[in-house]
Amino acid sequence: MMNLPVFPKEEFAKRVQTLQSHLSHSRLDAVLLTHRVNRYYFTGTAQNGYVLIPAEGEPLVFIRKDLERAKEECVWPVHYLESVKDLPGALEAGAGRKFSTIGVETDILPALNFERLQKLFAGVNLQSSTHPIMLTRAIKSEKEIEAMKNACAMVREGAATAAKTLRAGMTELELAAHIEYRMRLMGHAGYTPMRSFNHWLFYGHVMAGKSAARAGGFDMPTSGSGLSPLMSQSASTRQIEEGEPVSVDLVGNCGGYLCDQTRLFSVGPIESIFAKAFDAAVKVQEKVIKHARPGAVCSELYDIALREADESGFGDNFLGEGDAVSFVGHGIGLEVDEYPFIADKFPMKLEEGMVFALEPKFIFKGRGIVGIEDTFVVRADGCERITTSPREIIVV
Repeated sequence: MMNLPVFPKEEFAKRVQTLQSHLSHSRLDAVLLTHRVNRYYFTGTAQNGYVLIPAEGEPLVFIRKDLERAKEECVWPVHYLESVKDLPGALEAGAGRKFSTIGVETDILPALNFERLQKLFAGVNLQSSTHPIMLTRAIKSEKEIEAMKNACAMVREGAATAAKTLRAGMTELELAAHIEYRMRLMGHAGYTPMRSFNHWLFYGHVMAGKSAARAGGFDMPTSGSGLSPLMSQSASTRQIEEGEPVSVDLVGNCGGYLCDQTRLFSVGPIESIFAKAFDAAVKVQEKVIKHARPGAVCSELYDIALREADESGFGDNFLGEGDAVSFVGHGIGLEVDEYPFIADKFPMKLEEGMVFALEPKFIFKGRGIVGIEDTFVVRADGCERITTSPREIIVV
C-alpha cells in the first residue's frame, strides 16, 4: 500500500491565498464551492456541503453530512447546515458582510443546481469561478507531486504486470483485470475523475489491434471498443493476437492524486509499420519536452508536435485518423483534465510546478494504435519525467 498524502494546514492556507490573489483580477467578492474535488482541495474534506472563500479572510465551511467526519478532516472551522435554504444567511452571518458578486463552478455545475442558487442568492450576481480555481490548482506543491509519484509507482507496476501476464489468446478484458487487480492492491482509489461533461474513465485503456483503433466518441486520442455502447472505451472481450500492438494506458490514483502513462506491448515481433510509428511518437515527445519549460506557450508546443509528426510520414494518423483531437497533452492532478492543455490555440504559458501528461499517438483505423505517454513536472530548467516504466516496445 502506498502512503496517502497528508497536507498541513499551511498548505491549504497557501492554496486559499493563491485563489484570493486570482480573485483580485476577476472582480469576484467570493467563490462558492460545490464540487467535491474543489472542496477537498481547499479544505481537506469532501463531505457534503458548501465552502465559501471570500476575497479576504478564511474559508467558511458548512456541512450537511457527515458533520463529525468533516470536523476530523477539515483544516478550517466547520459549521452545520440544516437546510440549503439557510445557506445565504449563514454565509452572510459568518462573513459579516453581504456579497454582490459570487463565483460558482459554471463548467461543471448542473443547470438545475445553478438555477436553485440563483433563487437562493436573489440580488447576487453569480459569475464563473472556473478559471481562477483551475489556475490555482495548476501549480502543484512538492507534497502533491510526491503523491503523484506514488501514483506513478502504481502504473509502473501495472505495466510490469502486463509484461508478465500478456499472452496470445487472452482477451483484452483478462489483461486489464490482471493489471487493475495489482494496482488496486497497491492502494489505487479505484476511480479516475474527469472534469469534462459526459466523460469518464476507469483505470485507463487496455486494448489491442483493430479493437484499440475503434473510435468511441470521447474527446481522447484513443478510445477502443469497450464492453457496451454506453462504455465504448478500453478493454473488450476480443482475443489478443500475435504481432499486433497492445496499448496499456493507465492512470494511477494515490489518495486522489493522479498520473498518466501509456506503454506499448506485443506478443512476438510487432509489424514494422507500428514499430516505425512508435519510434515517431517517441521523437515527437522528446522534441516537445526539449522546448517545454517555464514561459513556453502551450499552443506553440502543440504546433511543434504536429510538425514533428508530419515529418515522420505518419501525420495523417497523428492523434486520430480523420477525426484527430486538437491536443497532445493535458494537465493532471486531482482530475485527469486540468490546466495546462498542450493544445491548438491554447495560449497559456507553462509555469514551474505545473504537471502535464504528454501523449503523442498514431491511430491506424482497422489495424491498431501506437504511442507513448508520460507525466512531466515543469521545473525551472525544463521538465522532470515522473513516470518511470521502460519506454521501448515490450515484446513477450
